[in-house]
Amino acid sequence: SYVERILDELESARAAVGEHATRPKGKLKVSAPATFGRFIVAPAISAFMRAYPEIEVQIDLTDRNVNLQEDGYDVAIRTGALTDSLLIAKRLCADRQVVVASPAYLEAHGVPQTPADLAHHNCLVLKNNWQWSFSRGDEDFSVKVNGRLRSNNGEILLHAALDGHGLLQTSELRVREDLAAGRLVRVLEDYEIASNSAVWAVYPSSKHVLPKLRALLDFLAGWFREVEAQLPRAANRTGNGRKSEASIQLPKPSTRQLQQPNAMLP
Repeated sequence: SYVERILDELESARAAVGEHATRPKGKLKVSAPATFGRFIVAPAISAFMRAYPEIEVQIDLTDRNVNLQEDGYDVAIRTGALTDSLLIAKRLCADRQVVVASPAYLEAHGVPQTPADLAHHNCLVLKNNWQWSFSRGDEDFSVKVNGRLRSNNGEILLHAALDGHGLLQTSELRVREDLAAGRLVRVLEDYEIASNSAVWAVYPSSKHVLPKLRALLDFLAGWFREVEAQLPRAANRTGNGRKSEASIQLPKPSTRQLQQPNAMLP
């Protein structure tokens, strides 16, 4: 009847108003590391804004650990070790470090088979990280690397690696597309890098988690879970932990004599 139709329309209108009232909205201020933020976080924020059109986002990229409360940030994306116990940390995914080089570099200089071989290679160094540490089983390895290029900017070093200038230690998340496309090749796959850590979303413990922040935290958790699931290592490894030769063609190992791994390498 006419009355029933009007009542149904009123009920639908009330439901729509309630849904609108609870829909996340407002402004979010986000901090993220410069290179990681540009290539990894920025696409996630873009997708988040499509999913939540009523939320405004300001994202600032800096390698400085900002003071979230003093600088007015709702959340920061951080990698590596966390030091501020006053922050609540939500783990988003693993931040696995890998050593990579271009096929052209490996063809010209050979493929390192152990961490000791890095002493004979040109390594691209971030800041003052001249000591690269690895582990395999119960053994730990540390090697002092050398290289012609050092920078405080990971993007510069990545361009150098793609151009064939040397070996780069970097986040697997950052180079996942270059690895999949064959522009870079991972080496020393049987070794774990000691600096492996995680990607975190951190926010002040005193901050009430509003729906807009909860929406971002949940969205980022799902986004990074999908990215991590798409990393090629699960599909491109054989049983011994090395990449399948069918998945990527590596140059032949270097013919120079290889050192045996020690507990501490020069």
